Amino acid sequence: MADSKHTETAAILAFFAGAALAAGAALLLTPKTGREVREKLGDVTDDAVCKLRSAVREAKYKVAPKSKDDTGEYEGGGCWI
Repeated sequence: MADSKHTETAAILAFFAGAALAAGAALLLTPKTGREVREKLGDVTDDAVCKLRSAVREAKYKVAPKSKDDTGEYEGGGCWI
């Protein structure tokens, strides 16, 4: 049982090490200039952060405790706009 856990951990670490190595090789062998690569990486990073924040917000909403009498009806004031 302990051997399988170590094997799984080693496989996961090998995967991430290989992914990092492939990303580094791709950056070094790209035909684009350094500025273009940095701009593209910045755009990709911004998109990834935005998606991650959205996923975290959605997860917090799904995990947040709901009250038993929460019917979703609005019980606010009678103000009309």
